[in-house]
Amino acid sequence: MSGRSSRWRLALALLAGLAWACGPRPPAPSPTPAAPTPAFVLLPFASRVQPVTFPAADGVTLAGQTDWPPDQEQPPLVVILHHSGAVDRDSYQYLAARLVPAGYAVFRFDKRGTGRSGGVYGCCEADDALAAYRAAVAQPGYGPARVFIVAQSLGTRILAERFADFQAVQPPAGVALLSSLLRGEAVLSVRAPIHIIVADSEPDLAEIGAAAQRAHQAAYAYGASLFVAPHAEHTLFDISAGPIDWSAPDWPTRFSEDAWRSLAGWLAERAGRP
Repeated sequence: MSGRSSRWRLALALLAGLAWACGPRPPAPSPTPAAPTPAFVLLPFASRVQPVTFPAADGVTLAGQTDWPPDQEQPPLVVILHHSGAVDRDSYQYLAARLVPAGYAVFRFDKRGTGRSGGVYGCCEADDALAAYRAAVAQPGYGPARVFIVAQSLGTRILAERFADFQAVQPPAGVALLSSLLRGEAVLSVRAPIHIIVADSEPDLAEIGAAAQRAHQAAYAYGASLFVAPHAEHTLFDISAGPIDWSAPDWPTRFSEDAWRSLAGWLAERAGRP
């Protein structure tokens, strides 16, 4: 009886092992890929599009593009440093659609794991932003003394933390800090003319606005200016008609006209444009 029970137990164990080996297993954990950018309207404008690919510091191939204003030689170049999140170049198409007709070449890129960039989103934001800047200024055709960085939200923090590296690649003629995260003296690492544009709804408006401007003005003679956009949320979209529905395809049309006029006026002054 004991031997027969042992044989039954052995047979049951073998069957259980076979079922585990042949049955479905849970997938191995892997990095979460970037979510696709929701569909939204692209604002019409004329440009000569130049696709750009470039290596990240870890060898991943990243992609972007420069929109050149038609029939204009040696335009100023604006390089956009993204806000946070898995966003591609089209997330800043609304800015290119305003800047290019005003006479600026505009470089924007796909964060890793988005658009045509390789890799998986979730790392290397600062290194990738620096690689994008290096690729942007390596192109011929723009006015080399008129390179401007337009950084937004997380991009302002990345730029401040790595400004010496950006400056070593190409000193910018000016830096626009949109939706700045730099409180007070945190702005002092940006050794260039700056223009801060922040929303009136920011909870720490005094620190990221007037205090930062005063600190920069007291430390440097580059020039520091400030504009507070009325009726705007953090990323400077107009909420006078109500909150932004980011799932609605028309959100690019609601960028603050006041913020745009302030940015355009500052860029024109720094670039020596009429």
